[in-house]
Amino acid sequence: MISALNKNSSQNPCFTSVVPVRVFVDGMETFNQKNIRAACRQLSAALAGPAKNDAKKIGIIREFAKFDPDYRLECGYNGYPKINNRKNMQPSDYFRCIADNTHSYLFTGEQAKKLKELGKAVGQEQQACKARKIANSFDLQVAKRNYGFTIANFIRSTKLRLRETFDPLTKIKNGNPVELNIHMSSNGKYAQSNFKMFLDNITFSKAEA
Repeated sequence: MISALNKNSSQNPCFTSVVPVRVFVDGMETFNQKNIRAACRQLSAALAGPAKNDAKKIGIIREFAKFDPDYRLECGYNGYPKINNRKNMQPSDYFRCIADNTHSYLFTGEQAKKLKELGKAVGQEQQACKARKIANSFDLQVAKRNYGFTIANFIRSTKLRLRETFDPLTKIKNGNPVELNIHMSSNGKYAQSNFKMFLDNITFSKAEA
């Protein structure tokens, strides 16, 4: 979830959450990792803002804010700040989707940042192996292990999960854990190279056990 900007700087967001994700295309659930990642990218762009008076994006931002006690509506409306000296803000600086054949999660903030760093380390070791013309190395296995171990730890942390309600004053989350449902529409060109999906809306429901 997107958390409040910390007291030291209005330009330094600090987030703390992991959100289970399900994606629906034209009313049917998809388990295709490519589709899930594409849906998460579109949602990330909408949540990171700016909304620019786009009624659909504003609706998505408001719905997300109902369940995330730390999401800043004004940042969704006006756009989250860019990181470091980058020319533009990148939604991937704040959100990272992990999808496999059974479960998918949206990691945000500090969790997303950490996974991005560890994923970069894996990529660097893969390039090193390629340069040496070898398939594997101890360093590559360590990088992959660190990446997987960190993901597993984030997923197991119940305190990071969004729940059914929260107290607007204390921001303490209550009720059952929820999952995020991303609803997409498409151009109907299934199994074709020009197939495209478009973000429609999001809903939250009680997470499956």
